[in-house]
Amino acid sequence: MGKNIKSQPSYNQEVLKIIKEKHGYSYDYIRKSIRGDRTGIICDIIKAEYKRLDNEYKIVRERQEQRLKEEKNNL
Repeated sequence: MGKNIKSQPSYNQEVLKIIKEKHGYSYDYIRKSIRGDRTGIICDIIKAEYKRLDNEYKIVRERQEQRLKEEKNNL
């Protein structure tokens, strides 16, 4: 019999840290809120904030990568 392998979602640790510092909840509670294991107003706020911050993080990272590629090509 094969093992039932369930992949774990990977969360942006920088964004989790920002949310933890802002709201003061544990990383476990924040991850469960994002996954939907917890319900409530605060959980909805955390989930929306995570999505917003993660998208902003991705945009900044892509811009940084593009800038570094341009600098490399100009050398």
